[in-house]
Amino acid sequence: MTDGTFVSPFSVEDPEALAAHEEVQRDLARSVHGLVDATVRTRVDEGEMAEVSALARQLTERLLAHAQDGPLGVETASDGRLRDHGNPMVGMRNPIAPPLVVTGDDEGRMTSTFSLGAAYEGPPGCLHGGIVAAILDQVLGSAPARIGMPGLTGYLNTTYRRPTLLGVEHVCRAWIDRVEGWKIFARGDILDPQDRVTAEAEALFVVPKWAREYVGTPTGDAGDFAAPGEGTPQPRTP
Repeated sequence: MTDGTFVSPFSVEDPEALAAHEEVQRDLARSVHGLVDATVRTRVDEGEMAEVSALARQLTERLLAHAQDGPLGVETASDGRLRDHGNPMVGMRNPIAPPLVVTGDDEGRMTSTFSLGAAYEGPPGCLHGGIVAAILDQVLGSAPARIGMPGLTGYLNTTYRRPTLLGVEHVCRAWIDRVEGWKIFARGDILDPQDRVTAEAEALFVVPKWAREYVGTPTGDAGDFAAPGEGTPQPRTP
């Protein structure tokens, strides 16, 4: 939930070269993203599918010829910030990520506009409920990170009001409800083009003990805030 919020403690030796490398990684992920969508929707004949399957396996072997073991974790990006490129919601290297683009202000009011396709279908023509929850978790979780207190999800209570349709532009909003020490309570919702709420959530995020010494004072572009526990912000709504 900290993608781009914090400046990395590690320097980038050649930002331009790394940026060029990131662009190729991004292009690969977007290309595979398109392949996933095409795989779901294709109606080509069996022979064509078999040829594409064999080619896909060959390409997978080529990529695995030099690959790291395990997940990416958090990496220092070319802009000098910490980013989780493998994140399934916002990670630029993850082909299953929409990817969401989350923006916000220094008070933790966050928004993300999205429209998803066939690969994310649950009920016919509708976004899968688990993906709806994942979007809410990502956008709500970005609010604590924005104010310099990135936390792990303690709970996410989601209420589904109406279907979230595929291929339709929706807006996910999130805001900080209150802060209690290392606990951050957030709320958010998803709106359809008619400004109707399709889903809403309330969540608790907790800054883990191992991270508290690093986030006692917000860094990067998260804004200037009192140290955790020195004050409890009043509830904020959109």
